[in-house]
This record gives sequence, structure tokens and C-alpha cells, in this order.
Amino acid sequence: MIGMIKLSSLISSTTLTLLLASTTASFAASSDWLNVSGGKMRLVTSANPDGKTLNAGLQIKLEKGWKTYWRSPGASGIPPQVSFLGSKNVANAELMYPVPTVFPDGEGLSAGYKEEVTFPINLNRLSNSAPTTLSANGLVGICGEICIPVQFSLSVTDNNSFGSQFDIVSALNQAKSNMISPSHDAQHVSEMKFIGETSMRFKVKAKVPEGATKAELHVEGPYNWYLSPVLATAIKGTTAYFDLPLKSLPKNAKPTDTKLKVSLVVDGRGTEQEITPSE
Repeated sequence: MIGMIKLSSLISSTTLTLLLASTTASFAASSDWLNVSGGKMRLVTSANPDGKTLNAGLQIKLEKGWKTYWRSPGASGIPPQVSFLGSKNVANAELMYPVPTVFPDGEGLSAGYKEEVTFPINLNRLSNSAPTTLSANGLVGICGEICIPVQFSLSVTDNNSFGSQFDIVSALNQAKSNMISPSHDAQHVSEMKFIGETSMRFKVKAKVPEGATKAELHVEGPYNWYLSPVLATAIKGTTAYFDLPLKSLPKNAKPTDTKLKVSLVVDGRGTEQEITPSE
């Protein structure tokens, strides 16, 4: 019995040690915080323990009452515009967007984020053994009662040194787990009709999971279509209904000949698909 207790204690101790090691043995680095009106922002990186793959993100922390925007914010709002020119040991980099939420903005709704958001950066390195410098330059909209275009230039170097910045690792992991995924049987747009007699609009039906309480629709078209997100007008069982006005559509637009990217967000989980509206 004594031997069994000692062995059990040894196993528990070893397991705890390994868990602590896996938490602290994450390569993490960050730029300095850049303080801006309404919040602050920085670049963060975190390499996996194998040292081969590098996670990165643009982290923004907002003051109460302030917000920033998604890639397609709607009729108002400023989408992020980011370049990674000047980076070293980077083959390519692309800013990714976590699932947005909607909030009142002017006369309608906009899509974006409040409090805090980390935009993951899909990054491929030229060499896994050489230091990597990630540089990000561009503009984001950070808005309170007024909207301020914030220009920024940030840089962070990851030199494969051990760090214990758990907040960085946690923020990047959370952001990557909150990305929009491809549509599937339980969550997708099933019908999208263009109504063009008196007032142009899209009438949309979507399949949503049983028990859904909130559904948002985000529609992205050509660059000069300024489409605001909408909330479901009703959810009945596993069907959500949407009515999307097309007030800002260009005169020469042809909705039934245009393939659109449609994102469906249900209770914080997002899916997307491409669809061409029918008549």
C-alpha cells in the first residue's frame, strides 16, 4: 500500500511538472503597446514548442464604449488595412478575422469588436531556424462617439528564446478558435432571394442549430456595395429569417448575377459560404 501511494504521488508530481513545462515553454514575444485614442495595440507572436511554426496576431485592447471593425463593417466603419512590408524571414503573411458581433452605428448596424480583439496573422516563415521579424503597418478605425482612423507601425522579433507570457499564448489560441468556418448542414444559408419591385432587398432563410437565440447575417459583395449586417427578424425552430435592405447598391448592380460571400453568425459561432441570389 505504501509503495502504491508513493508511486501515485510520483506520477501526480511528474504530470504536474509536465503541465507546468508545457505552459511556460512557449516562445512568446511582443512589440511595445502603442497607445491610441480609445485603446492600445501591439503585435504578438508565439512559437510552438517544436520551434517550427509561429503564431502571430495584432492585438487591440479598447476602452469602455469604444469599438473597432471587421473586414466588412457595413455602411459605416473603417475596415483594417494592414501591410506586412519590411518583415524579415517571412514568406507571406495575411491578417485573419475572428467572428464579429454587431452593434448600433449611426443609422444602422456595423460589424466589429468591443473590449478586446486579437486578429490572427497567417504567417509562413522562410526558415524555421532563423530569427523572424514581423512588421505591420497600416490603419484601423477605433471609434467612440467619433471615429478616429489610427495609423500604426509595429514590429516584433521572435528569436526562439523561451518566454512565459501566458497572456499572449492564451489570446492567440482563443482568437484562432473563434474563426469563421465553412458552412455545414446544421448552419448555412438555404435560400437568398432578390426582391426588386418597390424597395430592393434580399430575403434570406438560414438553417440554424436547435435552440438558437440570436442570428446575424453579414453579406459581402463587390467593393462598392456597402451592405450593413442584419439581425434575424425571426427564428422558428431551426430556421432563421432575414430581411436585408439594399439602400446603398450601385445603380448598375446586378444582384442575381453576382456571387456573394455570406457569413452567418449564430450565438457567437460563424460559418460562411458563397451564394448567388435568385429572383
